[in-house]
Amino acid sequence: MVRVKAVLVALGAFAFVLVTVPVLILTRRAPRRRARTSRTTPVGSHFFQRTPPAPVARLDAEDTLVWFLIQLVTRCDPLMPRAEARDTRVRVAELLAAVDERPDYRGLARISGRQIRRLLRGELDPHHCYSYRPEPREPGERFGLLVFLHGHGLNLLFALEALRPLCDRMRLCLVAPSFGYGNWEAPGGVEAVDRATRFGLAMPDVDPNRVYLGGYSQGGAGVSRAGAALRDRFAGLIYISPTMEPSVIGSPAFAAGWRGRPVLVIQGGRDHNVHPRTVDAATGLMEAAGVRVTQHRDPGAGHFLFFARLDTVTDWVSDWMAGSLRAGRV
Repeated sequence: MVRVKAVLVALGAFAFVLVTVPVLILTRRAPRRRARTSRTTPVGSHFFQRTPPAPVARLDAEDTLVWFLIQLVTRCDPLMPRAEARDTRVRVAELLAAVDERPDYRGLARISGRQIRRLLRGELDPHHCYSYRPEPREPGERFGLLVFLHGHGLNLLFALEALRPLCDRMRLCLVAPSFGYGNWEAPGGVEAVDRATRFGLAMPDVDPNRVYLGGYSQGGAGVSRAGAALRDRFAGLIYISPTMEPSVIGSPAFAAGWRGRPVLVIQGGRDHNVHPRTVDAATGLMEAAGVRVTQHRDPGAGHFLFFARLDTVTDWVSDWMAGSLRAGRV
């Protein structure tokens, strides 16, 4: 079955590339829906090094890359739910349009080219993060902090845009660090999370008692590892379509650090990238250790529910955070 799937995916990808690449060469831009403009809010891109690269003003390269990859994955994966494939394409197009339209994304130092060069040299940590801070509703407003880890693929702005509604609703600053291709299990991953968290805590008016660590897909490996190593830093952990390592989650450090504390797990029931069985096994380990696990599973969704069901995911995370606050445990 695995070989048949691999052959089907390879043939589909080859056919799609054969048709799509000439179109990309001719158009040089992805088709997109025009987004509504909004007020400028503080968004930043930071390199924790002495010689950061010059800012890049245009977003076309990232737009085209993301659009092409989403088209490729959602059209060539025979096991991806068709409704999710369609909804993912629509939502990602909206996110790319918002990135293209919002003035606060202009002129940011970009990760893409720099990270690719580092990856080719075998260097995973570019010492980079994106940040976002909602506009204060009143003077002296206190914010929580969300440190969010990207999955396999580069750390791209359209994912930050997907998290803005959650941050606006729950009054969270956001720090999204970059680490290789999403190799958070590699040496240096925990240090990258630690550095990004310290950077976020230094932002104005951040409440150190309301700091969350979350990740999508392979970012889940970083959530577990940093959650175990830096457990006193975070009020809760958020896993979305996550890679969850039993050896880490079942470790004494993780169990001791998260016993009685809140963890949220979100996944699609038709996720064939990270099989639900592996997630259930990991949540079972956490529950056996006394971790307060809240789990949501959309039975019709696959690995891309973070984009295809973004509004639902935002509601689940918001309700979980609000419930933890009401319970007085965060």
